[in-house]
Amino acid sequence: MSVSTWTSSLVLILFWCISGLAGMAQAQVSAQPQATNATTDPSEVRALNSVFEKWKIRANPSQWNTTGDPCSGAAIDSSDSTKIDDTGYNPFIICDCSYESGSICHITKLKVYDLEVTGVIPDELWSLTFLTSLNLALNYLTGPLPAAIANLTRLQYFTVGINDLSGELPKELGQLTELRSLAFGGNNFSGSLPSELGNLSKLQQLYIDSSGVSGEIPSTFAKLQNLQIFWARYVELSGRIPDFIGNNWSKLTSLRLLGNSFEGPYHLHFPI
Repeated sequence: MSVSTWTSSLVLILFWCISGLAGMAQAQVSAQPQATNATTDPSEVRALNSVFEKWKIRANPSQWNTTGDPCSGAAIDSSDSTKIDDTGYNPFIICDCSYESGSICHITKLKVYDLEVTGVIPDELWSLTFLTSLNLALNYLTGPLPAAIANLTRLQYFTVGINDLSGELPKELGQLTELRSLAFGGNNFSGSLPSELGNLSKLQQLYIDSSGVSGEIPSTFAKLQNLQIFWARYVELSGRIPDFIGNNWSKLTSLRLLGNSFEGPYHLHFPI
């Protein structure tokens, strides 16, 4: 399989894994009615418009933003939570309009997936602090992942997989303690994995294949006891494979470590 085919397959898998979890979460909260007379928080409207303008993309007014307000149409249709997974709705947002007695909507999910978006991630994106799901996979994003990611403390699902992001991963990722799924594979990051990622105790999926990071797996990762999937192929990880992978990660169902530089014997024991 060619590298391009492999990376394309990888990002599709990442998309469906992450969106599947996100869809389940949306289904759990969709019983709350969405107010039809509510309007989007003005600061979020400005931020979203600025991001879309810089990325040269726009909403499809036949689907959402139907009234000139982003949180309208399918974006507030709580009866069908699957649209966030539907590639026909892209770019797309999901809103929660239960705030301020049903008068204010906040953007909780944003998808800009495989739209050939170029350039850096605009600073305005980090002001969308009600986001629980952010999918920016399979684009041509460049530059670093900034420390301002720490603003998105509600994030549960975050992927920037298959882009051209570079620089060191910000330690502030460790402040996103609600994360269930994190994917930054297929980029050009450098440096080691931040030890602060060990603070993500709710994390279930971690995808770092071909991300550019190197070095040892931090000892703090022993705290990731809810981890079910860990893909770390072709990352130049080194040192010994930690014993805690077999001892602490008791919920692990998928482990991929091909193409690294581990050394010494390793003995992984998983409960049956």
